[in-house]
Amino acid sequence: MIRPNSAPSPRLELSFLLAVGGMFFCMTVLAFLVSAGRDLIPEWLFLLLSTVPIQLSNILACVVPALKYCPGQPLAPLLDLTPPPRREWRLILFGTVAVYILLAIVSALTVSVLKKLGIPPVPQPIIQLIRQGSYLSVGLLVPVVILLAPLGEELCFRHVIFKKLEYHAGPLNALLLTSLLFAGVHLNLQVFPSLFLLGLWLGTLYRRTGSLLSAVAAHSLFNTISFLLICCLPPRT
Repeated sequence: MIRPNSAPSPRLELSFLLAVGGMFFCMTVLAFLVSAGRDLIPEWLFLLLSTVPIQLSNILACVVPALKYCPGQPLAPLLDLTPPPRREWRLILFGTVAVYILLAIVSALTVSVLKKLGIPPVPQPIIQLIRQGSYLSVGLLVPVVILLAPLGEELCFRHVIFKKLEYHAGPLNALLLTSLLFAGVHLNLQVFPSLFLLGLWLGTLYRRTGSLLSAVAAHSLFNTISFLLICCLPPRT
């Protein structure tokens, strides 16, 4: 289990500033620039330009301070990326599948409520591309969805933001606030409740195991299941 330090280290403080600053830049300036040229580029390239920079920014926000303040030390233990205990893998795997089923129900209920409120649910653009894009465009998204996004988002939200908030607000409030932020930055009302609950699960795994790799693995598994189901199942009407 994670035991917070008496105060955030200079490395964590710098990571927090870089992560928040990078997120703000990517969601404002970069998003504006990419959106301005959206009609000039294919949808798959638009999605890559909207996703890859922010995930690379998340990773660099953790790696650069680690290299600055802890030169010569292995990155894996510094970033809590050492493997969790073997006994925890069953919980990570089967627990994430169970959470996925639960969140599928939550997502269906959310769509139903939005329709009753007269708010048309808008699926995420990546879902449309996976269903309608070419094999090449979909293939380019696979490593982003299954590897890059889980690593970048877990480093940013669970390793950096959660630890920073934990010191100031306590573990429970940090878990709730981090999960709210994690759901909110995806900018989609339809998936907000599900992503909030997913954030709670990923944060709980991180605290329980003390290994960020457990949250990365669960996040990757969650995205993989979603990807396969989107490819295999017909769209809902």
